[in-house]
Amino acid sequence: MKDSLLNSFRNEIKNSSEEEFPKYVDSFTNLWDYEFGSLEDLPYDVDNLIANRAIEYGLME
Repeated sequence: MKDSLLNSFRNEIKNSSEEEFPKYVDSFTNLWDYEFGSLEDLPYDVDNLIANRAIEYGLME
């Protein structure tokens, strides 16, 4: 389950637009938190990918 969810998210976020990005992140983090109980277990690359894309879109410094 984790691998499938992570792979889907990685693919979606790589091709997301500025408008789609927050929706994908919200959806993914809500589902991850529901399924696994916390966001603390996010793999480093996914956490980093979220942060880098947010910076790229000017949503985070």
